Amino acid sequence: MIVRRTVLYPFSLCLLSIVLLISGCGGPSEPAGGTPPADPAQDGQAASVDEGEPVNGDWVINRFSVEPQILNPLLDTSDAYTFRITEDIYDSLLDMNKDTFELEPMLAERYEVSEDHLTYTFYMRKDAKFSDGMPVTAKDVKFTFDAIQNTQNETADIRNYYQDVTNVELIDDYTITFTCSKPYYRHAVMLSGMPVYPAHVYGEGDFNTGSFNRHPVGSGPYVFETWDTNQQIVLARNPNFWDSSRAAHPDKLVYKFITDDNAAFQVMQRQEIDVMGLTPEQWENQASAPQFEAKFNKHTYWGRTGYAASYGYIGWNLRKPKFADKRVRQALTMLLDREEILETVMYGLGKVVTGPTDLNSPEYDETIEPWPFDPERAKALLDEAGWVDSNADGVRDKDGEKLAFEFMFPPGSTEMSTMATVYQEELKRAGIEMNIRFIEWATFIENLTKREFDAVTLSWAIPPNSDPYQIWHSTQTEKGSNYPGYKNPEIDKLLEDIRLEFDRDKRIPLFHRVHEILHEEQPYTFLWSLKALAAVDKRFRGVHVYRLGLDVSEWWVPLADQRYP
Repeated sequence: MIVRRTVLYPFSLCLLSIVLLISGCGGPSEPAGGTPPADPAQDGQAASVDEGEPVNGDWVINRFSVEPQILNPLLDTSDAYTFRITEDIYDSLLDMNKDTFELEPMLAERYEVSEDHLTYTFYMRKDAKFSDGMPVTAKDVKFTFDAIQNTQNETADIRNYYQDVTNVELIDDYTITFTCSKPYYRHAVMLSGMPVYPAHVYGEGDFNTGSFNRHPVGSGPYVFETWDTNQQIVLARNPNFWDSSRAAHPDKLVYKFITDDNAAFQVMQRQEIDVMGLTPEQWENQASAPQFEAKFNKHTYWGRTGYAASYGYIGWNLRKPKFADKRVRQALTMLLDREEILETVMYGLGKVVTGPTDLNSPEYDETIEPWPFDPERAKALLDEAGWVDSNADGVRDKDGEKLAFEFMFPPGSTEMSTMATVYQEELKRAGIEMNIRFIEWATFIENLTKREFDAVTLSWAIPPNSDPYQIWHSTQTEKGSNYPGYKNPEIDKLLEDIRLEFDRDKRIPLFHRVHEILHEEQPYTFLWSLKALAAVDKRFRGVHVYRLGLDVSEWWVPLADQRYP
């Protein structure tokens, strides 16, 4: 079987708590190990469909539950939805094999690393072109790196990965060398994983607000075609794509924005959507109907397409005095019956997690038990922390402040709405007032970026062999992905030591200690890692479940079955 490749960005991404993103797949990473290969025979999913010689044509219509703000994946306001769309537009220096996670050539034919792990040289191929016909050169790579490093640009979320790069030298038009001040076990991944932008396009205008953020230009197998606001984004197959080994088959990739899960499922039943992530309830009930299974194949796997894992969480804004005491955060976790919600609302299609790494990897400490659902113990902790109902109004208070907060919530997920309602009632019984605020996605991300929230629920999609510095280091609290504002000197030191350690066996105990501390301090209430649940129209061939999920660019439809011109 030929393993195809498409670019993936090797840093963590935020997404809705149970949404499934399906589009391209791949991206630079080191061999991760510990993540079992997907087994097409497991969980009743369809075996890979690969019949005959692939042909071009037809469209793949994909459903997204939210609309991205922009199509510039380097900006802080980007999210997993931006990345899923743009990964087929941009190429990077290196790529990864979706089954082995080994680095492989893309825009760079090869690369060299010095023995001290401080110098990385990439030798680029000379036939790669952007979709406007201009050649891709080392100058474009340097431009992209400089754009990330420019503090005037809203790139703080990922800038931390490049903070030790001290010099970038253009050897010639197709050779570039990065020099670093200290080793980092993911330097090769991060340096080779940048989506390469055309300097002649993105160098004109403000990088944060330029029109290219809605009309991207790259060198990948697809080109941007249209963006109909509140409706869809359409990509067209790049007729001048330079890499025949990765040439895509579908003529168009269409991303339809349908907020409501039930409405989206009805559209899919009419076969107006080709591929969609199902909710657990849809998977267990509607998608098991014979009339549905006659039209669609079903696939399930851990993680999210293009990522080794994901986990949901409730983030507590530690800048708020009411969340400053870890006993309060522990109590808040013990007032949420995660196991019961997982079994009854999520149909058991996942596992409660206790920390921030891939639960199938050795970096995840399986010896740590989840905080139990224990309302009485939670109430005792709140009493101990000084939060008592002093005026008998039913709400705990301390120093004149009520223990009340707003739970900021993105719309669209029935399961997560149910979770929030159940949680609200349990908190009320414990003397805590929680108001649920549903907010549309663009404003949600803006509030998150500005740290304007009390509590928030999301998921992180994390790449293989990931680095949690982006999410937990104290330098990332104001600009970066440390949204709760969590600061812990021991965590900082551990994260810094992890970056310096190239021996994975020696990194694992450091990860376990990070896991242990975060479990104790609960800046997040860690929720669960859910299986991805995908339905795909049966007319598609070449549908394979890789270790990192699905890759729609390789799908194809026999001429007689093609639905769109």
